[in-house]
Amino acid sequence: MVSNYINLLPLFTIVFFRTASILFFSPVFNQTGLPMQIKISLSLVVAFVVFPVVNNSQQIALPDSVIPFILLIFKEIAIGFVIGYGATLAFGAFVVAGELISNEMGLHMAEMVDPMFGDRINPIGQMLQMVGLLLFLAINGHHWIIESLVLSYKTVPVSEFIATNITVAKIIHLFQGMFVSALKIAAPIMIVLALVVIVAGLVGRAAPQINIFILVFPMKIVAGFLLLAVTFPFIARAIEYLLNLLRRDLFGLVGGM
Repeated sequence: MVSNYINLLPLFTIVFFRTASILFFSPVFNQTGLPMQIKISLSLVVAFVVFPVVNNSQQIALPDSVIPFILLIFKEIAIGFVIGYGATLAFGAFVVAGELISNEMGLHMAEMVDPMFGDRINPIGQMLQMVGLLLFLAINGHHWIIESLVLSYKTVPVSEFIATNITVAKIIHLFQGMFVSALKIAAPIMIVLALVVIVAGLVGRAAPQINIFILVFPMKIVAGFLLLAVTFPFIARAIEYLLNLLRRDLFGLVGGM
């Protein structure tokens, strides 16, 4: 009995590395504030759950020597990175949208540390990202990550490699979708704030004695926050819609690997 478990240990190691790579780079699980012990423990638990499915569905011949086995582990890490990072790109759209709105409002200097990407982020991007994260959990998006992990063993078994050309094309498509989605979210507020600047310029031309440069910046900030308050329900629906598209894109990415 013990010898059987020992023989299964190399395959479990392979499954663990793909699982851990996906979780470490995917939304929710990649939070920088989440302790590493919890991430590793969660990866072990998910790997234990997924392992019987992989072991029963595939006849796998693992390498006998160390170097091919290490290369196989790197391949598993690369597969997990592609899947996890592909899922995280949707949240990049929310950050970019917040950056566009924040810059238009004149808040580009008000930045804070981003818990998901570990970089500096503007407060509006932080808010949109947190809304997206909560909606992602509300619609069981974290289940999609586990489903994509299981699906990846059907499209890319342990003994096979990624279809690189298809995968790169899918990633480029996700990048394009990220910027388009960011523009769609930010465009209404950006257009109204641009109109505020135009109106302020016309007022400055009509009344030169008014120092319009002192007035236009607080006007843009006040108008921006008012617009955010009014359009927030629509922004939340747009974020939810984009997250539902993420499920299609994520499974399409895994299916094309």
